Amino acid sequence: MRRTNAELAELDDAIVTAVGADAPVSLRGVFYRVVSMGAVDKTENGYEAVGRELLKLRRDGRVSYWDIVDGTRWTMQPETYNGARDALQRTRDAYRQQLWADQDSVVQIYSEKDAITGVVHPVTDSWDVPLGIVRGYASESFAYRVAYSIQAAIDNGKSVYVYQLGDHDPSGVNAWETFETVVMGFLPGPWWKIPVEFQRIAVTPEQIEEMNLPTRPTKSSDTRAASFEGGSVEVDAIPAPELRRIVEDAITQHIDDNALRLTRIAEQSEREILDNLLMGLAGG
Repeated sequence: MRRTNAELAELDDAIVTAVGADAPVSLRGVFYRVVSMGAVDKTENGYEAVGRELLKLRRDGRVSYWDIVDGTRWTMQPETYNGARDALQRTRDAYRQQLWADQDSVVQIYSEKDAITGVVHPVTDSWDVPLGIVRGYASESFAYRVAYSIQAAIDNGKSVYVYQLGDHDPSGVNAWETFETVVMGFLPGPWWKIPVEFQRIAVTPEQIEEMNLPTRPTKSSDTRAASFEGGSVEVDAIPAPELRRIVEDAITQHIDDNALRLTRIAEQSEREILDNLLMGLAGG
């Protein structure tokens, strides 16, 4: 059934409001916000309607293209410079000390979905935390590389905390459990002596209840559905600001504030050295 102009205008207003509250946000994230506002039904037709209107709103300038994230596509380009001064200027602007070098632990974040990376990347980037994409069941090669990074941190005397964001459904939960098992299998020694902790921080059954997240019927075709309780929930159903808060809380609980303060002081001092080098180049 086609929507009237008035209904489309109402949907457009809901989309603009949702994006304004959650940006940066994925298309599916916008859809869930608009569903919660009652502007569309939680159906495939509703999702397609939001997609069409969101595209129109970006073309009309009511929604910024920068506010909608798409983690499935990217561009690769080598880093080049317009001379030594340009290289030094960019180095100065981007310079950051390794935040975790003087911390007792390190944190890694993994997302089941590409689109979610764009939502939480501002948080992981600000806290110098690696953000990985697992995409369902990870290959052994990927798991080996994760294990290698964990072992490197342990060799430097760190405890390691590995957190994941993923859908609450039979395959999503099992994929994370399998990932942990495979990674741990690559680490030497009895598992109970390895200073690493794996934890799923979204979506959890508690979050489904506390946030009243919209569920969908669990696919009966999934061979793991028999032992799975309750409905399935996509990680996109969690509002983007809340998802960013969850990630930030997971990270910052492991930060020693005094060590961080000293790191920031050293970082500022070294930026000043780069500033002096820049002034020297300008004077030359």
